[in-house]
Amino acid sequence: MDADLINEAIVTSIQDSAIPRVDLQKLTDQYGQDEGNQLGEQVVKIVREAVAMPIDWGTMTLAEGVNDIMGRFSQKHPELSPQALEEIGRCVGWQLR
Repeated sequence: MDADLINEAIVTSIQDSAIPRVDLQKLTDQYGQDEGNQLGEQVVKIVREAVAMPIDWGTMTLAEGVNDIMGRFSQKHPELSPQALEEIGRCVGWQLR
């Protein structure tokens, strides 16, 4: 899938939510049922991968841990835009708190 489309889908599905999460309905509304579902699967997979990254709780605060995870995640996924990484980071922080 096109990196620009994935980045847009990540931002669209997570932004503007009080509780950071992947809102699959936003993707269906914007891209239609079939493409929205495909994009939703990809976005959920990416966010779950970030949330599953290990963190050293013995030496880091939550904020430091999220920053560490997102730094490593951005190196692993250089195709992700700063905006997409920011939204993924919101989900990571929420899940880890």
